[in-house]
Amino acid sequence: KKKFLAAIRDSMPVRRAGSNIRYTSYDLDRSLEYRVGRDRLFAPVIDDERFVRRVHLDLVGHPPSAKEVRDFIADETKSKRPRLIDRLLTTDAYARKWARYWKNVIFFEATANRNRTNPQALEDWLTEQFKKGTAWDAIVAELVSAMPVRNKEKKKEKNDWSQKTGQNNFVLAYENKPPLLAAQTARLFMGISIQCAECHDHPFDKWKREQFHELAAFFSRGKYYMPNLDTPSKKTEMQPKFLLGEKPPIKLTTHQRRVAIAAYLVYNQENYWFARSFVNRIWSELVGDGFYAIDSLGPDQECLHPSVVNRIAAVFRYRKFDPRWVFRLLMNSRAYQREIQTIAKDEDLFTAVRPVRLNSDQVKASVLRLTGADRNIARTVEREFRHDPSIPQRDLEGTIQQALFLMNNTTLQNKLNASKLKKQLLTVKQPRGLLTQLSLAVLARRPTDSEFARGLKHLRQVPNRSEAVEDLLWVLVNSTEFLTKR
Repeated sequence: KKKFLAAIRDSMPVRRAGSNIRYTSYDLDRSLEYRVGRDRLFAPVIDDERFVRRVHLDLVGHPPSAKEVRDFIADETKSKRPRLIDRLLTTDAYARKWARYWKNVIFFEATANRNRTNPQALEDWLTEQFKKGTAWDAIVAELVSAMPVRNKEKKKEKNDWSQKTGQNNFVLAYENKPPLLAAQTARLFMGISIQCAECHDHPFDKWKREQFHELAAFFSRGKYYMPNLDTPSKKTEMQPKFLLGEKPPIKLTTHQRRVAIAAYLVYNQENYWFARSFVNRIWSELVGDGFYAIDSLGPDQECLHPSVVNRIAAVFRYRKFDPRWVFRLLMNSRAYQREIQTIAKDEDLFTAVRPVRLNSDQVKASVLRLTGADRNIARTVEREFRHDPSIPQRDLEGTIQQALFLMNNTTLQNKLNASKLKKQLLTVKQPRGLLTQLSLAVLARRPTDSEFARGLKHLRQVPNRSEAVEDLLWVLVNSTEFLTKR
């Protein structure tokens, strides 16, 4: 299977013709700023302190240590930002962070019984792929073409569908059912919402009901039938046919159909949705807004600045679908490095970075680095701060439960009060040094002048130094900044 897919990839003329095309972050910024409009007020680029925290959270899922912040600020070379990005992209933490992201994307809408799936095996497999630098097309082809077969003899071992084989779990997450797999393949890997076409022609797009079921036929284990809407007992046999019109020239086996849909999905040079979907997802995660709403693009849906996202997607394809190239391009751009600002109008998108809430994994990493390992705290954070990775940032809101956890959770407060950080702070005699260490540890930056003034005042007013430090630590952990990128 891998050799067959690789042969298809290498034969694509668009890959050979574009292998030497160059597209830089400077090219991206120049094109984007022209499209947005030079008369717009663009936010300035962030300073080193904010940059080092933002990049760590985005690439490896946790804030930098105080030493990493100090070292980065002290580095006076002009190339330090690109070098930091390059270094983090080679770490195991990068591979794990983005493997976990895609696992969450796949499993958030999963319908299968969890005893028949293994999300951790999927995450581990994806981690290995990102560590090795496996191309995105190869990763997706493996997921879509997987065909786990039930082994009844392994039922007692709870691995009867070979769910411990990581790449099987995209198919298993949706119960190996053709309609679900058709809808989720289009949603996750093309950014197209076609699920409602299962029962009727799409009300807002050109997708027809027949197209949905022709796509689903690729995932069938035998003949595939579309039920009649008026008389469900009447069914029409459907032949596999991709959304762009491609269909196998010969009759294929079940496994061959899975390989065929993978090939049509990732290697058809007319299928610009595949590359653009990945670019749009990563852009949305890094900047807070996408060129279009994730998972909702169709031929008749609006895309903001299509020439820009299409250009990035095309070069992504030319660069052999290397995910790290996308991260380098975006994170070295001014578009990514701009200050955080609230964006109310679509016309102002990409003039700044939208305020971005940290996901549950980032919050967990931020909390546990202060408290030390604690299973109960970790589970609570995962439960309270979990959200659908496909929901736009503009639609995400904090909850009362999240606020109460940080403010009142007894286990959390006890852990913070007994933490190594607090013990270290109590040994610092100079108040300004104490406040600096505290802010670097919690927020990965030095205090501002006003924060110094308030902190010094509090230390003077509270005679019990332990209680004063406890108060200051509580304030920073409960700040909006602790839960957001900046």
